[in-house]
Amino acid sequence: MGSLFILRCFLLFFFLFQGAFAAAGKIWSRTEMVEMAGYGEQKLSSVIITGSLLCDNTSCPHLPSIAIPGATVAIKCHTGYKRRSKWIKAVTDDLGEFEIDLPSQLHAIPDMENTCVVKPIHVPKLYRCNHRSTNTHKRIKLVSSTNGFRVYTSGKIKLQGHSSRS
Repeated sequence: MGSLFILRCFLLFFFLFQGAFAAAGKIWSRTEMVEMAGYGEQKLSSVIITGSLLCDNTSCPHLPSIAIPGATVAIKCHTGYKRRSKWIKAVTDDLGEFEIDLPSQLHAIPDMENTCVVKPIHVPKLYRCNHRSTNTHKRIKLVSSTNGFRVYTSGKIKLQGHSSRS
């Protein structure tokens, strides 16, 4: 008897609300459904890491540091216990500056300043700067945060050595 009552209630509910759903008459497109679920083409947040790579001339300390174009710089973040992200790489421009756009799966890392480090990976042979023996790791600092767009900087990463161009 109880199951017949439940069946009648279900059928009544189905017929009453089927008209309400049909009255809406809206059939969602794939694009609309993807955007409603939060997977649209528009990024919800962006995290950019910037900095510059310089070579200090130790033989002539009065000379300014030299920018290192074409060097490879990478960032790595702790994403949990015994887990790290992969190295995310960028190449410096003519002024020795780099910009890394972190993938979205790393945007939610808590306390990014203490969990992410930037490191020079490769310096062109033209610049004889020591980037291996110093094991240079530089932390990042938050520069700005507005509307889901965060910018961090590693500042100036100075490597020791001298340039063959000076």
